[in-house]
Amino acid sequence: MKTFQTIVLVVFGLLGVIGLVVFATSGGGGGGAGSTGPVVIWGLLPQEAMDTTLAEATTVNKAFTNATYIEKGAENFGNELAQAIAEGTGPDLIIITQEQLLSERAKLSIIPFESIPERTYLDTYIRGAELFLSDTGTYALPLTVDPLVLYYNRQELTGAGVSSAPSSWEGVNALAQTLSETTPTGAVTKSVIPFGDYVNVRNARAILSTIFFQAGIPITEMEDGRMASVLAGKGETGLSIASAALSFYTQFADPAKTVYSWNRAMGESRALFLAGDLLFYPGFASERTYLEAANPNLEFDMAPLPQPSIAKDRTTYGLIYAAAIPRASYNPDGAAIIAFALTDPSVASYLAEMALMAPAHKAYLTPRADDKYSAIFYEEALRARGWLSPSTSVTDGIFAGMIQNVTSGRRSVPDALQSASESLDAALP
Repeated sequence: MKTFQTIVLVVFGLLGVIGLVVFATSGGGGGGAGSTGPVVIWGLLPQEAMDTTLAEATTVNKAFTNATYIEKGAENFGNELAQAIAEGTGPDLIIITQEQLLSERAKLSIIPFESIPERTYLDTYIRGAELFLSDTGTYALPLTVDPLVLYYNRQELTGAGVSSAPSSWEGVNALAQTLSETTPTGAVTKSVIPFGDYVNVRNARAILSTIFFQAGIPITEMEDGRMASVLAGKGETGLSIASAALSFYTQFADPAKTVYSWNRAMGESRALFLAGDLLFYPGFASERTYLEAANPNLEFDMAPLPQPSIAKDRTTYGLIYAAAIPRASYNPDGAAIIAFALTDPSVASYLAEMALMAPAHKAYLTPRADDKYSAIFYEEALRARGWLSPSTSVTDGIFAGMIQNVTSGRRSVPDALQSASESLDAALP
């Protein structure tokens, strides 16, 4: 631990004008790779993106020579990590998002503010990256951010005489009333937006989180030294605001509403968008090349996710990927070197480009001329937020149950919110 802290102090003694620089093993990074030792990295970033980045970074910093990356799935990440640590085969470094932080943070080393000044951290990274901070330091070093954006069928939209995607949810409501198509029996054949249910809505967790954020509901926050649920707001006013947000989402699955355009009998939302039967698809910025490859004939474009017309601050959800060092790392010194090297703006920016995401460094969020979408999702990355949650499977179960309680009529919106909030609170560590 003393050696680890020394490395941290040395690295951050080299802070540049934007806060972090590469930990170079020798004169510009050309030193010997043996100083790091083998470093096994587990992470949620795509294998190809990380492999390409490590290979490219090795040409300027030999420390990366001994780094090996293994992609892991988000759903089973916590269980796999716990089992590997118990068996003595755990990774030296992990790359996670804020969605894994709360359940995994007890396994992580904290980099103290003495080594990473809080002011430097705040000045360097996007606002959403503050989730990785503790009272004494940071659990992880931010690398990239994948913001939620709005994909839309440009041909269908212009064919309806609409020149651009709506910037407000009120605009989406208006289009849902005029462009959705249903049969005389009420079956939806063309939908405007996949809101109203959970099980067949891709990215439903991120979509719902965004809607609550936009209403001023942070979902969880610290209370009396522990993370607590505020999903149902605080007091009668907070409950009313949260209920309005949930009602907005679920109304699209209510056949009695003029905006009815979604139900559980429909297919998965992204598949319907690719088939041309869905006008708007809320998805992550990194999904764009998949959409292009899955249907080369689909003429789609990207826009910021709509906001309430009265919103003062634009907000969207984002997955913020960051490098963390497990307490059980067998090579914490080498892991620290690699972690800090990955946060170098040039390396992190290259990684973001390979992963089809945006850099977490605010200073490097300048749209790229070779990417027609970057002007959209780079700006959204600045606005991206998240929240500290239980495991994604637990959160999905709670959110899905809440939506089903409302759409089935089993509970009123306030009661469904209160029940979900209690379940979420019980699931928080």
